[in-house]
Amino acid sequence: MGTHVTRQDASAHLVTSLDDDDDDDGPPRVLITGELDMASAPVFGAHLAQLIGDRGPDVVIDVSSLTFCDAQGLAAFIAADELAHRRGGAVTLAGVRPQLAKILRITGLDRRFKGAQAATLGDGLSGPVSPADRDGRGG
Repeated sequence: MGTHVTRQDASAHLVTSLDDDDDDDGPPRVLITGELDMASAPVFGAHLAQLIGDRGPDVVIDVSSLTFCDAQGLAAFIAADELAHRRGGAVTLAGVRPQLAKILRITGLDRRFKGAQAATLGDGLSGPVSPADRDGRGG
């Protein structure tokens, strides 16, 4: 059983939890809960940069409990991914819900991040995006 470290930003809109499971040889998994916006993104980005520096270049970010993400939130994901790539790794987004998947698709970031398609209902696995959704005609 690993440790579970939780941080809350000053605005109390975002809580990050690091699931540091010593039994798992995989990359660290960060769960974010709440709103990733211009108020919380700088602190979140600094936490990710520190994590990549301390634990290595591969990080999984569980966004299944993320309720809002603005351009600054996307910028924090991009900055972390750029740092990870410079060090030979990558950022993976897990548990992407349809609203965030749509934002990632519209901005083209779905091609950048592993796991960026929305999880299908029921099985929790990433699934394909329909052509109507990809073209922005879907709901």
